[in-house]
Amino acid sequence: MITQIPERYRSRVLLSPQATDTGTQAYLAPTAGTMGLTIRAIATKGNAAALALSLKYADDAGGTNATAYPIDVPVFANGVRQTNGKSYSVPGASGNTIVDFCVDPATIPDGKFVGLSYANSNAATFLVVELIEDVAYRPTAT
Repeated sequence: MITQIPERYRSRVLLSPQATDTGTQAYLAPTAGTMGLTIRAIATKGNAAALALSLKYADDAGGTNATAYPIDVPVFANGVRQTNGKSYSVPGASGNTIVDFCVDPATIPDGKFVGLSYANSNAATFLVVELIEDVAYRPTAT
């Protein structure tokens, strides 16, 4: 029986905390047997400039042949369900927003990496992104 969060969920950093004045992207390979996957973006807006987040897949962690995700997925902003989609624009000039893209691992094209990209926004807006997998994960001893 799984009784602890670390046994059930695996979290990995997709994008470390960074200013969003220069757009970037990051991708990770999903863990084999993952039952569910959430890409969680935490944005701290310090400026009204748009912060457009885009769910994508690519051939590798470097983003080779990055392509828009093949289907619309459930999107939540601060826990409130939004219209299903492949992108979300973080509103407002200030404040924190948590955006979750909920991905069914069966929809990730075979052999592809899943990730997130954003276009240039503003140096006063910060972003961190993590990949959370429902894997019934059991850490191995080192």
